[in-house]
Amino acid sequence: MRGLLIACVVFAAPASAAAWCQSANFQPPRSDTCLERCVTEADLPPNARLLYLAWSRPCLSWVLNARGSRDLASDEVRAVFERSFATWTSTTCPGGRTVPFDVRFDPRAGRCRTEEHLVGEGNANQMFFLDDWFERDYDPRVLALTTAWYGTRSGEIFDADMALNEQQWEWATCPEDGCVDGRIDLENTVTHELGHFFGIAHTPTSEDATMWACAEDGETHKRSLEADDVDAFCSIYGPDALRTECDHEPRGGFDARCESARGCGCAAPGASSSDVAGGACFAVLVGVWRRRRR
Repeated sequence: MRGLLIACVVFAAPASAAAWCQSANFQPPRSDTCLERCVTEADLPPNARLLYLAWSRPCLSWVLNARGSRDLASDEVRAVFERSFATWTSTTCPGGRTVPFDVRFDPRAGRCRTEEHLVGEGNANQMFFLDDWFERDYDPRVLALTTAWYGTRSGEIFDADMALNEQQWEWATCPEDGCVDGRIDLENTVTHELGHFFGIAHTPTSEDATMWACAEDGETHKRSLEADDVDAFCSIYGPDALRTECDHEPRGGFDARCESARGCGCAAPGASSSDVAGGACFAVLVGVWRRRRR
């Protein structure tokens, strides 16, 4: 799975010259520092097409795995995720515009602790903690991993799952000024990871941004968004980016405009149609490299 982690680090340059990167279906060369860069056409193999990844449906749901967290109560974990989702979806864009995502928690617990998308079956956007991170051969420095599945012709995200490393790290809800005992603030990490969930890659320049690739132990400043993060979110989800009517089967959760509440197999609610051409992960999470900030 070490190769999977490398394949997950996928960034693309936005259409305009900006300080942020959008997730894509190809990756730039890997860096062993906190500095990342956007992928360019020069990074693509011959005859390959660069796709930018983003949701096209505004109505999404998410579930927590039934096992929960070793360190935090389920209600506390849910509250953290709801705050982090709200941090992104309540963003005010230039001109006072908001992005009309409707993201809801589904109380039906997830039943699998693995990243998956089942073509032709039900799926859910599932969040889970892993105590066998090393056994899966994931990088121990990584705090969490977000994996998404997308259409290979459109770049539309169909499903996204988040795994949090509790074998290497102890999770906490830290005070506002952070933890000083080596524990990791869950909200700091989740807010960063949800940037990947929404198709935003690591920022190549802004060290203070939520989407900066590195994190200190116990830091909390990624709980809120900086200008770089807002610019990415508002640019990817411009006024015409999200559908206003349901025109296909819902994937990875509910679609309120379809009034869908379908069950699923291993994961939880939601349905998937057969036009998902393939699946791949597109983002690694905050804290790939631990460092100290003066």
